[in-house]
Amino acid sequence: MIIGRKEIISRMARGELVADLSSKNQVQQAGVDLTVGKVYLLTGEGALDFDNSRRVICDYSELALEGDHWDLEPGVYHCAMNERIIIPLDLCGILLPRSSALAIGITIHSALWDPGYEGRSFMHTVVTRRARIYKNARLAQMVFLPVRGEASSYSGKYLGEDVLNLGKRGSQGRIDEWDPGKGG
Repeated sequence: MIIGRKEIISRMARGELVADLSSKNQVQQAGVDLTVGKVYLLTGEGALDFDNSRRVICDYSELALEGDHWDLEPGVYHCAMNERIIIPLDLCGILLPRSSALAIGITIHSALWDPGYEGRSFMHTVVTRRARIYKNARLAQMVFLPVRGEASSYSGKYLGEDVLNLGKRGSQGRIDEWDPGKGG
């Protein structure tokens, strides 16, 4: 069962789910809209294996703003979110595209956001046709689902990451060092 607006607001007041919103209008009926702070093009090659000992995350190349927007050609991008995600141990998160994004040919792909994850990450964005995205556009919505049974806290490489300010997945800054004046 996806949690609703009233519980989202209550949990956010306790410092859970999503922080650093630019507007209370980002809280929707059953999720929270996430906004675009930067856009990166994936470069180089990546690698995956069973135990992550040979895992290689692609490099990113930041795309410059064209005034107040990015004009994106068809392709795959990582859009760094302005918001910080804080998943409590009794929930997990899933990121979905907003219907407006789908209507212009943009899809979002997401893995499960584990209980205990905390950080500022990215939205894996596939642009199927030329599209303009304005800085701070609401691109995706995160929904939260209860986890039944005992969940251990996420402790992987991406805990505490800050893709917006540090420019790469797994780049970590201490949570207490984030500067709210810089979107974080």
